Amino acid sequence: MTISTVDDIAAGLAAGQVRWFLKNSTACKAIGSYQSTWLAVGFPGTGATSPAYTAGAGYTCDKSTTGAIAYSNGAVKNWLAKWFATSTIAGTLILVDRLWSCSGMGYAAQTWTVTTPGALPARITDYGVGCQIWVEQFVAAGTASGTLTINYKNPADGAEAGVIPAVVSAPLIGQMQPVPLATGATGVRSIVSAVNSATWTSGSWGLTLVKPLAAISLPIAGIGNTLGWATLGLPDLLNDACLALIWQGGATTANQIMGRMEIIDK
Repeated sequence: MTISTVDDIAAGLAAGQVRWFLKNSTACKAIGSYQSTWLAVGFPGTGATSPAYTAGAGYTCDKSTTGAIAYSNGAVKNWLAKWFATSTIAGTLILVDRLWSCSGMGYAAQTWTVTTPGALPARITDYGVGCQIWVEQFVAAGTASGTLTINYKNPADGAEAGVIPAVVSAPLIGQMQPVPLATGATGVRSIVSAVNSATWTSGSWGLTLVKPLAAISLPIAGIGNTLGWATLGLPDLLNDACLALIWQGGATTANQIMGRMEIIDK
């Protein structure tokens, strides 16, 4: 790291990258629930469809993946130094590095085994420390009940399981559900399988691994918020990161999210 003074940050901002985004997020299931903007229209455009869990290759995502927020890799290292966002409804916007994603898991009460899940992207050198698992709803579902268990490998390559004790009934397209990891877990290295304990009446979903980078609170609809480097803590934007957004809605209506990121290379 070559940032040693505030002057270094100021100089970086003066010569840094500015990246705008605008996404038309679909409606949330409930207040406080999470919604993926990956398939939402706007800029960047609709994200690439995740491969089926049986694909056996191509699960990983990077900055070239359709739907990622565009930016240039750092000559030294990229840092997020300033972030502005606004939304037509109140809520919280989460910036993540989208690492890995699969789709095609269905509604039957069965085990969905991922075919050759492979390693995380090469940019992740700590074997998944800090990575999270999210259920991502690719097709809206009917009535659902029971538990959902995700079997995964931890950063030390040990077997663990994360359990959603009560899945959301009739989840909407784009809805995301965080998977609680095992007690004491430090992250996720790879996904092994998913197990439905009960049958959903319809729908299709998948699993997505992300590494959270930053979050910004937007408590008043239509009134933006700006976070500077001191509040953000200068998150490290790894080269080739697949930057994406997750929305936590304060209302159950569709909304439009707009903002800009200022990235410094130091």
